[in-house]
Amino acid sequence: MNLIKDNLSFNFKFILTLFLFVTLLYSVLFYLINIKILSIISFLGLFIYAISIKSIDENNYDRAFLLSHLHIVISAVLATIILGWDYGFYLIIIAIASTTYLNIFKKRIITYLLAGFDFIIFVFVYLISNVYFPKSAGDFAQIFYLSNLGFLLFLFVIIFKIYSIVNQINIKDLHKHKHELKTASQTDHLTGLINKRALNTILAKKSNKKITMAMCDIDNFKNINDKFGHNIGDEVLKTLAKIFTENTNKSDIVCRWGGEEFVIVATNTSRTNFINQIQNIRFIINQTPVKISSDQSIHFTVTFGISDSGTDPNKLTEQADKRLYKGKHSVKNCIITK
Repeated sequence: MNLIKDNLSFNFKFILTLFLFVTLLYSVLFYLINIKILSIISFLGLFIYAISIKSIDENNYDRAFLLSHLHIVISAVLATIILGWDYGFYLIIIAIASTTYLNIFKKRIITYLLAGFDFIIFVFVYLISNVYFPKSAGDFAQIFYLSNLGFLLFLFVIIFKIYSIVNQINIKDLHKHKHELKTASQTDHLTGLINKRALNTILAKKSNKKITMAMCDIDNFKNINDKFGHNIGDEVLKTLAKIFTENTNKSDIVCRWGGEEFVIVATNTSRTNFINQIQNIRFIINQTPVKISSDQSIHFTVTFGISDSGTDPNKLTEQADKRLYKGKHSVKNCIITK
């Protein structure tokens, strides 16, 4: 992504640098043929392009594009009115108007306004220079026309290249946005764990692999929320999620099932080892305090229901849930394995 944007910056700076040298050349030519006003306007363009190039370095494409665009259009309009239609400066208006389709501006309305401005300016110049106040071609008309035509064709090539780069950036941004939406739809925002939907998707792909499942529920979680507030309840949930992620195997799957319920799925270990792992986790939970103030903390406990090992996720989920229910309605803070 950065390489693409660097390429875009390079191409924009290249064009602006080219404009700078062409503007300097035109300033000298206008001075030599004694058209001082066009020479001065072209010379002022040197400062505008310098500012625009610096804006590119600051990632301010809007300012760079708008300043350079307006200077080129105004210069071309005055050159066409002063010299006449046959000099071909109207071709530059056409060329620069086509750059609005690059959609550089963050606010699309600016692009539309600029395109409309270019169209109105072109019609105005046509009426003034070709209908109402036409002028005869001068000595350098053909040279200027050919140079402006060459500029038009060259700019079209560059615009096509930049349009391709902008498209790549837009596609990358679209994929990134799609990935972020997918992640958001499958991730619990509070704990950072995957949610029930994501777990079901993963388990569907593991239907032929043996797994063991532990479903757990925080004991008396409603009392914690009622007594200490939902912020403390959230801290309990985040603490539990952290304990799970730090004390399970890399191949295990940890999920916030919903509310205060969590699920751990073992995919690469024996049921006996998994039960030992859950026992260790329960011990860590019992020893882990959650701060509710600078000088006060609370402890919480968790009840687990562990399924048999098998390949049917739905059956194992139901099994773990029933054993969790059994534990919740007995002593709590326990592990039910059958």
